Amino acid sequence: MKTMLNEGTGSLQGQHNQDLGLVICSKCGEMVDTLPTNGVKIIHGLCQSPSCSPQTEA
Repeated sequence: MKTMLNEGTGSLQGQHNQDLGLVICSKCGEMVDTLPTNGVKIIHGLCQSPSCSPQTEA
């Protein structure tokens, strides 16, 4: 998983605006987005990568 540090400040992303919720891709493990929450929460979904998107069957 990518490091979630801001390069300029060295602080965690979203620390000052309370984005403590994380959306993580369940296939590749990359962080997709953050959510404003009142505590740490991790939600799994799929990212936009072609290798992670569901295959449609015809």
